[in-house]
Amino acid sequence: MKWVSTNASSLNENFELWQDDKKLADISFTKSTHIVRFVSTISKKLFFFEKKGLFSPKAILKNEYGIKIGKVEEIKSGAGKGFIEMNEKKYYFVYNENNSGELELYDESKQKSLLTCSFNTLAKGFTKTKSLLDSKFPSLLMALCWYALQPHLPIGTLNKAIH
Repeated sequence: MKWVSTNASSLNENFELWQDDKKLADISFTKSTHIVRFVSTISKKLFFFEKKGLFSPKAILKNEYGIKIGKVEEIKSGAGKGFIEMNEKKYYFVYNENNSGELELYDESKQKSLLTCSFNTLAKGFTKTKSLLDSKFPSLLMALCWYALQPHLPIGTLNKAIH
């Protein structure tokens, strides 16, 4: 899978999630708010994102009703490694290991790779000198996980790889 930026106007930023030659989802960020519109073959959703914490920063994902459904924490600012919690489960991620621009998502014990997603076309916005939480990365990561970890995905191979 891979994320692709489709445009960045003064009001919105738009991204698409692709697997091979099939578009899986569209995401639209409204720059003046922390609202994300997510459209895929399985659902249309509104998500709200916020960053919390001073000494231990984290990005929080809420559904359209304001209920927390996930969070992202980086192990160390700029490390490209951390945890995501979603649906009461914890996952480990590694981003841009060996400057690959790839994200690898693992189970909590780091024993099994669940998915790989390329952020290459977006990587210029995610630098090692600042926290990934200061970019669109946590929002895209949580949207990816929310989509990919759904129990009834239309993409059979992806569903089998995760479950």
